[in-house]
Amino acid sequence: MPLFQYRALRASGGEIAGELMAGDEREVAARLQALGSFPIEISLPTAGAPRLRQAAPAGRRLPPRELILFTRQLSALIGSGVVLDRALTLIAGGQGRAGSRALAGNLLAAIMRGESLSEACAAEPRLPRHYAMIIAAGEARGDTGAALDRLGEVLERSRATSRALLDALIYPATVLFAAVVSVAFLLGFVLPRFEILLSSLQREPPLPMRVLLTLSQAFQVAAMPAGLMLAAALLLLLLRYRDPRFRLSTHRVLLRVPAVGSLIGKLEAERVLHLLGQLVASGVELRSAIAVTREAMPSEASRAGLAISERGIERGDGIAAALAASTILPEMALELARIGDETGDVAPMLLKGGELLRREFEAASRELIGIITPLSIVILGLLIGGVAAAILSTIMDVYNFAS
Repeated sequence: MPLFQYRALRASGGEIAGELMAGDEREVAARLQALGSFPIEISLPTAGAPRLRQAAPAGRRLPPRELILFTRQLSALIGSGVVLDRALTLIAGGQGRAGSRALAGNLLAAIMRGESLSEACAAEPRLPRHYAMIIAAGEARGDTGAALDRLGEVLERSRATSRALLDALIYPATVLFAAVVSVAFLLGFVLPRFEILLSSLQREPPLPMRVLLTLSQAFQVAAMPAGLMLAAALLLLLLRYRDPRFRLSTHRVLLRVPAVGSLIGKLEAERVLHLLGQLVASGVELRSAIAVTREAMPSEASRAGLAISERGIERGDGIAAALAASTILPEMALELARIGDETGDVAPMLLKGGELLRREFEAASRELIGIITPLSIVILGLLIGGVAAAILSTIMDVYNFAS
């Protein structure tokens, strides 16, 4: 069956182009009209002509929020009984973001060429690998809508996990930043004015002010070189961060940081268990599920551990033994995996382990915030209050001297 190239107008007036496998030009026109589009040009591709593919740059993935919205829209349309090509046409011609509309257009073109949705998603560089695998499992069961629902849940959980640690630490980090900026302003701009005043009076300031003036002088001398050295160190770190071995060592060091490392470890373990459990529950073969989970992990430490687990599955180990060899999961999660091995309910046990770890993280993060928040406020108050007290005592000393 030949592959035709076409250009058509949507009912809204926008123009689309793509490829469609059909018996003849009349069939192409009929299928386009059934989708609510009006053919402008239909032709067989000439020899050597490039195939029409995605309009966005290759390898550039959609932002998580946009991908979640696209998945939920497609799931709602399919669940309402709208056929797949019509659902993609509605999204592509809607008022959504350009990335979602372009993705829908690319998938629609692939569907019109006779590909399945999972094949189209697997060839789309802007989609993660597990996206196509979960859809393929749904297609095998004849329930693409349920697969899209599961995908929406996976994507939303992954985004929530990514933001969880940031949300837990953003307030303490904000207070620390405010403290650094305030102290730098006082040392760099306020205290030098007092130094000029005291020099004009030819009077030795009180001890607290002498200490602050010494710090101010050191700050003025060292601030610029220190800033340049910090910028150079950050640039070097970014360059080195491209090396997987350096990323692996960095991520392992982060996991050993007191308090924060434990939170990061719980988040990574929760991410592993939830995605792996969802893939297994979707019907993905265990070795492939671990391989896809490994690719989806942002942490090189988790990737290295899952690579060990993947080799264990290849040797014939059970899921619990393979995950235990990775050393990235806590004992509680491993015990649930052992129960899943024994009962045959691997996916529910993995998902339950992920849920328990999520609750542990939420409790630990609340406890950490409860300690860090008042402590950071007290430290900031002591810093600013100490400087203010020294300035005030100096002002009073100068006033008494002038009187």
